[in-house]
Amino acid sequence: MMKRIALALALMLQATAGFAACRGIDYRDHLPPGTQAQLDREMAATPYSQGNHWVATKGRRTIHVIGTMHGGDARMAKVMRTLRPALLSAQAIYLETSDQDMERLDRMPPAMARSFLLPQGRELRHLLTPEAWQHFKLTTQVTGASLETMNRMQPWAISMFVVQSGCRPYGFGLRRGLDDRISDFARRKRIPLGALETPEQALAAISGLPLRDQARMLELELQLIQSGKPEDATPVEAYFDQSVWTSFVLAPWVSAQYSSFSHAETKRLWAQYNSRLLDQRNIRWMKVIGAARQERFVVAVGAAHLPGRNGLLNLLQARGFSLSRAPW
Repeated sequence: MMKRIALALALMLQATAGFAACRGIDYRDHLPPGTQAQLDREMAATPYSQGNHWVATKGRRTIHVIGTMHGGDARMAKVMRTLRPALLSAQAIYLETSDQDMERLDRMPPAMARSFLLPQGRELRHLLTPEAWQHFKLTTQVTGASLETMNRMQPWAISMFVVQSGCRPYGFGLRRGLDDRISDFARRKRIPLGALETPEQALAAISGLPLRDQARMLELELQLIQSGKPEDATPVEAYFDQSVWTSFVLAPWVSAQYSSFSHAETKRLWAQYNSRLLDQRNIRWMKVIGAARQERFVVAVGAAHLPGRNGLLNLLQARGFSLSRAPW
């Protein structure tokens, strides 16, 4: 049984490389005045809320901190041309995980597959509301996924790999994003590559979310599909505007446009998601960054890891680094 589930998970990871292109809207173009004002206030209060490329210096150390997008986009070619000088000057480039580790994730050995599975005796159909479960059953029929396998999986994995829109640039297993382009460039130029974490550590961060909250996030996804509303293209467009944090501030408001969830619940769910997926990992990554032996190196991670009180940039400043925004 475990081997069959591992194979199904590996196939889903590979399938994420080819999901449909985004056909959504940038919700920032449709904000009521009050919501726009609140967004402006929160962005102003967030440390380093804008910018995808910063340079941190302290003594003889220089770290180029580059915010990436994990999903592919044709606009990445221009971004890469701008970044080449910084990459070429680096003695090493640190990504979230290494290519070798990601290939191991794609093969999905049974031991790693457990990170995706519900505890023994738990089933997805008992975590979702009856209405959401019925809608999910229809979704699996469309995707061709095995309902038996899905019923054993943690909701976060289903949300990321099965019930997904083409406008989501963040997640495991995506291909041809800026991370992949940087990795390919480093191999061609023989620049050493390092990793800030293993896939197991990343998986533990998201799978550690309470199951009930994972299920509610999945129900949000299902309600979006059921609503017929356009996909949310805000994260992708905000990334290229170098203000990706706007999409995270707006996430509860965007969810309210198509869901029956209260604003308070969506805000709580997103805050918890951001705490585990961003803040806690950033703090752990700082240990790796601080222990790096090189004087000049690049840290290239998802752009949402840069802003905020517990963002990498603010954490570097707290360690005595001076920061300046760089071309991107």
